[in-house]
Amino acid sequence: MSFSILADEGLNGNIVRELQNNGFDVKWVLLAQPGIKDEQVIELAKESKSILITEDKDFGEWVFAHHVKGLSIIFLRYDKKDYPNVLSFLIAFLKNIAESTDYQEEEFITINRNKLRRRKI
Repeated sequence: MSFSILADEGLNGNIVRELQNNGFDVKWVLLAQPGIKDEQVIELAKESKSILITEDKDFGEWVFAHHVKGLSIIFLRYDKKDYPNVLSFLIAFLKNIAESTDYQEEEFITINRNKLRRRKI
């Protein structure tokens, strides 16, 4: 499976670089379209059929309160000391879905220091 990643503007730049270093196709809002609103980020992810990666919990509200569909979002939730674990979980998860033939889009995935939680949108 081939997919692209849209990194939210506020995503840690080290995560963006690590994803790129691991061969993922990543477009970073900070460089591509800085200052756009969350709704525009969502539309950009949907239009480009990209997985949106964010550290902004507001995207959970957009998905569940506003019933947004048509994309997958990975929400990273961590303290600075947990960064290595979260990065490892994220890269492993993305490699897994890249190799999967049955990945279902339209999920809200939360990754924290010791677990990954998937919810269908």
